[in-house]
Amino acid sequence: MKEDKFSGEMPKVMLVPKPRRIEISCTPKMRAYALYDTKTGVQVKDFIKCDGGKIEFNDLDPNMHYDVGFIENIGDEKPQFAINWTADMRDNTDAILNNSNDLPVLYPDPYLIKYKDDNSDGVYDLVDDKGKIVGQVTKLYPQEGKPEFRMVYSFRMKDDTVK
Repeated sequence: MKEDKFSGEMPKVMLVPKPRRIEISCTPKMRAYALYDTKTGVQVKDFIKCDGGKIEFNDLDPNMHYDVGFIENIGDEKPQFAINWTADMRDNTDAILNNSNDLPVLYPDPYLIKYKDDNSDGVYDLVDDKGKIVGQVTKLYPQEGKPEFRMVYSFRMKDDTVK
């Protein structure tokens, strides 16, 4: 297996508690971002192309937790992906926000896509900073070719309470 590197610098993905919104800055023009329901892994907002500056997802449900996924080379498609967390993970959003004094919080956990030599099935491994698989991303549409999923930003972290 080989791990593909994405182009450019790491974006800053920030959750603003009140009113609930997600801000993404330092974004190269070839990237696009979408939101996912942290609990189900279902894509809940379409991908938005970058303009090389900042993207905002506004008026978000304050009772819902979101993951942020980014892709490169979106083209003119309206791609759909789904996230399936396979490792024992816990959602740390509430604990972090309860200690933030309603100040913006950077997403703490970026997870990379680990590409296999043949990803013809449209299923990609999601790995932590040590290369351990924590989930999978499934390409629902379009089935073939680009765009390429690169990374997920989440408040989910490995559950260190599980023995």
